[in-house]
Amino acid sequence: MELEAASVVVGALAAGGAQGLQDAASAAVRDAYTRLRDLVAGRFRGHRRAEAVLDDYVSDPETWRTPLEVFLRETGAVSDPAVLEAAQQLMALLDPAGTAKGQYTVNIHDSSGLQVNQQGGNVQVNTFNG
Repeated sequence: MELEAASVVVGALAAGGAQGLQDAASAAVRDAYTRLRDLVAGRFRGHRRAEAVLDDYVSDPETWRTPLEVFLRETGAVSDPAVLEAAQQLMALLDPAGTAKGQYTVNIHDSSGLQVNQQGGNVQVNTFNG
């Protein structure tokens, strides 16, 4: 499930970075983007390569997406409810229709089997620890 959570976080960072840094972006979008970025940066604190990837991601998301996803998993950022909530709140501002459809909803709490609708396709993850 971490891959799907990472996708929501990196997608929100890319979308928020593109919109949040524009003069026309609303204060709510800028604030939500800043909150998400600060939370991720806090998880990366002390990991120089991760910090550099986060900085580079906004300018070139295509190149830095995979390394960012790796660091999000390694630092536990994708398991942090505050990070996931901040990503979901940002996407709710940027894509209300997708949010209403549940496109950015990730709930992995106490799950052994999980199915997620991600961009129109279903992803199912089963983990059974005996």
